[in-house]
Amino acid sequence: MMKKLICLWTLSLAMASMGVPAIAQGQEIEYDQNAPRISSTTGLTDRHYISLYTGEQPLSSLTIRPSELMDVGENIEVTDESGATVDAQVSREDDRLKINFDQPVASGTTLEIAIRDLGYVPMTQGVFHYQVFGNHVGFVGEIPYGLARVEVY
Repeated sequence: MMKKLICLWTLSLAMASMGVPAIAQGQEIEYDQNAPRISSTTGLTDRHYISLYTGEQPLSSLTIRPSELMDVGENIEVTDESGATVDAQVSREDDRLKINFDQPVASGTTLEIAIRDLGYVPMTQGVFHYQVFGNHVGFVGEIPYGLARVEVY
């Protein structure tokens, strides 16, 4: 009786394991703390803040594309980690805002982008998204920083 029970248990276990797919062996992604990225976001009803880390290359310009729910003007202020204003020219290109720095921002700098001229369609609180791209000295094309998610309560 015990022998039959053990055989039945072994057979059940073997059949059950056949139906379970093998666990995929994915490639581990290494986190590169020197890569350009969005560090943090803060949202108030009348302004949004996006903090960026420039990475290992000097940054010549940023492109920010707000979500379709927003009407963003050109009243944008850029400061570095010391709080000093970074001189830049802001212009609109279709549905994007282009921030061209007068001098390239040094590598390894954290910038805070203050977007102050906001218009919402139709809500004043919720979650707002900004696509952020950077143009770095020595690179052709924009490097995506990611999607900045700003929550406003």
